[in-house]
Amino acid sequence: MAARDKAMEEDEIKALVTAEIRDAELYFRDDVVQNRERAINYYNGEMPDTPAADGWSTFKSRDVSDVMGWVLPGIIRVFSASDRMVNYEPRRPGDEQFTDQASDYANYIFWVDNNGYRILWDATHDSLLLADGIVKTYWDDSEECEYSVHSGLTAEQVMLLTDEEGVEITAQGEGEPYVDVDPMTGEQVEIQTYDVKIKRVTMQGRLRVETVEPENFLVDRNAISIADARFVCHRDPHVTRSKLIEMGFDKSIVDSIPRYTFGYSQLSEEATARDPNVVTDNIGDKSMDRVELYECYVKADVNGDGIAETVLVYYAGGNGAGTLLDWEIWDDDLPFSQIPCEPVPHRFVSRSLAGEVMDVQQIKTVLFRQMLNNLYQVNNPQKDIEAGSVLNMNELVNPTIGGVLIRKAGSQPIKYNVVPSIFDSALAGIQAMDNVTEMRTGVSRATMALDPMTLQNQTATASQNQRDSAYSQIELIARNQAELGWKDVFAKILRLIVKHQDRPRTIRLRDQWVDMDPRQWNAGMDAVINVGLGTGSRDRDMSMLNMILQSQMGITDRFQASGMTQEALDMVPRIKKTLVKQAEAAGIRNGDDFYPEITPERLQQIAQQQADAAQQPDPKVAADMAKSQADMELKRESQRQDTMLKQEQIRSDATLKREEMAIDGALKREQLNKEIQLKREQLAAELALKRDTAVLGAAVKGASASSEVHVGGEPG
Repeated sequence: MAARDKAMEEDEIKALVTAEIRDAELYFRDDVVQNRERAINYYNGEMPDTPAADGWSTFKSRDVSDVMGWVLPGIIRVFSASDRMVNYEPRRPGDEQFTDQASDYANYIFWVDNNGYRILWDATHDSLLLADGIVKTYWDDSEECEYSVHSGLTAEQVMLLTDEEGVEITAQGEGEPYVDVDPMTGEQVEIQTYDVKIKRVTMQGRLRVETVEPENFLVDRNAISIADARFVCHRDPHVTRSKLIEMGFDKSIVDSIPRYTFGYSQLSEEATARDPNVVTDNIGDKSMDRVELYECYVKADVNGDGIAETVLVYYAGGNGAGTLLDWEIWDDDLPFSQIPCEPVPHRFVSRSLAGEVMDVQQIKTVLFRQMLNNLYQVNNPQKDIEAGSVLNMNELVNPTIGGVLIRKAGSQPIKYNVVPSIFDSALAGIQAMDNVTEMRTGVSRATMALDPMTLQNQTATASQNQRDSAYSQIELIARNQAELGWKDVFAKILRLIVKHQDRPRTIRLRDQWVDMDPRQWNAGMDAVINVGLGTGSRDRDMSMLNMILQSQMGITDRFQASGMTQEALDMVPRIKKTLVKQAEAAGIRNGDDFYPEITPERLQQIAQQQADAAQQPDPKVAADMAKSQADMELKRESQRQDTMLKQEQIRSDATLKREEMAIDGALKREQLNKEIQLKREQLAAELALKRDTAVLGAAVKGASASSEVHVGGEPG
């Protein structure tokens, strides 16, 4: 225990705790215990406050059990549908990198280390039936050990075994020696063996979560919440003397504590109602005697500074004769959390679901009994006979099939006193009480899907609205429990593991071994309880989630088509969350196992890969570009060949033209020469002709001159 100032003497602390315990027990006995005892009895079908008349119907209506049986599965499904009952959210910059790991570890501690389903069931059941469930969350620093026996070990093997961390020998003895060959000398040597029993420390402290029976939890009568209460106490009647000594208390003091006797405490009525067959006997060793242990947290000024501190006090025994075992100043959170059903403003004790229907169950029980008693009378009316008129009375009182009644001659015939039937009016009263239950709790035959006739005269929308109305009341209870109870439980779980776990722990998570080291986590991260789905029908949840998934996929496709790659990647975790919720809505608890893990680092890697890919051409585009390039190259080559052919054609044409021109020139020259020669010849001929003509003319003239003599004569 921690060092402390003795300003307040232990006798004063003992007197203070004794007075607080007595006052708290008196407050609960007068104000709470009777209602809880009645609720437990009604749930179990026991109604001592509504006795049946002798010889008449003993029927008991089970409305509390029926309503609990309908509401409880819906609330359990709210919290257990997902493998994550809690998600932690960052409180300060830098917390983001630890939120997922802290959420996984806290859920692992609750569900695996502490049998979370049983804790959830017990606390929810207590909340609905007894108004408040009480959950205790604390760090247990005791060692957890495993013992094993090993025989035939050599000294070297024993040394290797004890070299392991957390292993020590608790018992050792020599075993049978054996003969072996020394590898160095080749000689036979005798080797001694040892038999040892070892203790291996498997865990040095762990976080524990437990449910406390409501009758064993006490607060002062002025308390409104556990955190602000002046006095809070866990009374544990199941602790043995052996356990107290293991906790470190002095054996002589423990032996002097009176043995717990069932019924000794003023709060045992609830325990009796829960299990009337529990008895305490004297069988067993004294070390296994049960002792009432009070773990009290009381505010008092123990160091004389005028300011009240929270003091943890261990007090054993009861009825004013208890023993103060030890105490210390407590500087941590109180380990208790309240799981309320319907909180009452400015009051600690809540209202229960059972409290809403116990009076209905009582009235229905009376109406059912009256209806059955009347039905018995209607079906078996009293007989009115004349005295001595029936000779075989046994046949009249206990008739047999085909039996014969023998009447005295002249006697009056047997008459029957007809009892009017109240069946219709009694049934109407019972139905009216069912309507009261429906108005108070939302539970009816329609919402429980027990009466197919309710669907014949109403639309599907009306039926769905009726179910939604009932589910909304269940959802409200679940929300109360989540925000006012389980949120506090998981906040304490985070604070305790950050404060007390001083080394990494390896756990198996999603088929992988992961190291959990909470020393760097922020103990003040916000705890958010996962209550998103679970209260409605599975088909409705699946349909709603499918609509969400389709819209998410549509948004992602639009982002991708618009080139908003980062926004599209940001939608991937949300899409996975929807898919996981779909699996949970289908009744699959570990939905994460069906989809790959998506971490921020992986998303950044994908974004970088897409950025790099954006700089590289798309293979199809590259192929198209290569094809276009080849086509262009082929086209260019074709054009080049066409150009070359054209050039060759031009050159050929030019050569041919030159040759043609040369030939034409030669022909023209030859023709010109011929023409010139012809012209020359023509000119020569013309000249010759002209000369001849001239000569002839001259001759003619000469002849003319000579013919003047010969008129009419022709020249020869």
